[in-house]
Amino acid sequence: MKQLTKENILKNQVDTIEQFKVLNYLKNQLSIGEFTVILIDRFTIKVIDKNKEQGYFKYNTKTKSVDFYEENIKNKEMER
Repeated sequence: MKQLTKENILKNQVDTIEQFKVLNYLKNQLSIGEFTVILIDRFTIKVIDKNKEQGYFKYNTKTKSVDFYEENIKNKEMER
């Protein structure tokens, strides 16, 4: 796990293409600067708001979309 700084977010500095796609989605959908953003795994970014509510955004390689989960899930099919 790695917490992103505001500069990391601004410059799209992530570790994988899937994380880049999730971060891009988050930047388009949320005021991402108001959240804590943490890289969880190759496909997943965790977002925490000021009230300590959290959510997981995971890139789905089959549908080519970003899915939201309230809990972190391990889906082996997504890694194929």
